Amino acid sequence: ELNNVPKKFKNLKKSFVENLTLNNDHSFKSFPKGLSFHGKEQDEQVLLVIRSHWIVYVPQVFLAIVVFALPWILGAVSSEIFKNTAIFLSLLITSMLIGASILVSTLVKWYYNVSMITDERVVDLDFPNIMAHTMSETQLEHIEDVTQKQLGILGSVFDVGTVYVQTAGTSQNIEFQNIPRPRDVQEILVDLLESKEKGEI
Repeated sequence: ELNNVPKKFKNLKKSFVENLTLNNDHSFKSFPKGLSFHGKEQDEQVLLVIRSHWIVYVPQVFLAIVVFALPWILGAVSSEIFKNTAIFLSLLITSMLIGASILVSTLVKWYYNVSMITDERVVDLDFPNIMAHTMSETQLEHIEDVTQKQLGILGSVFDVGTVYVQTAGTSQNIEFQNIPRPRDVQEILVDLLESKEKGEI
């Protein structure tokens, strides 16, 4: 929505603003309010927050459903399981706990593995598990090239892919993996770099 766009960005290239504000959802959110992260400058503006496309997590959700249904699947194979209440209840409780842990773990990975584009830098936060995380970032002026790649039929059908941010010197290259709208993200970054070089922001 254009109402969420800060004034200094409204006068930039029309396609840049449109790419940012079109079809926002929880995996592609432009100009989020109140968002902060370690090292963020006071006047630094977060333009875009990106999370992995939901299609990436379909296998984990399917696995959780299978685990939830496991007591009934085993019961269909052997009717003795239904007759023995203690065994059935133990299977039911175990499957519920394992299935719930799979879903919670999947949700945590989706929510906390984020990529961000600000008017100063790009940031990539990775949480491989609850106990550890890594943060990679590079300033916009260190970016040399931005490319994107869609893999396979699913990438084309669901518009999901990876954006590669190549940097100069010793700065770390950054990858936005399995994100929605990779072409739009590439164009947003290219337009942002151009505006930065011209001193428009």
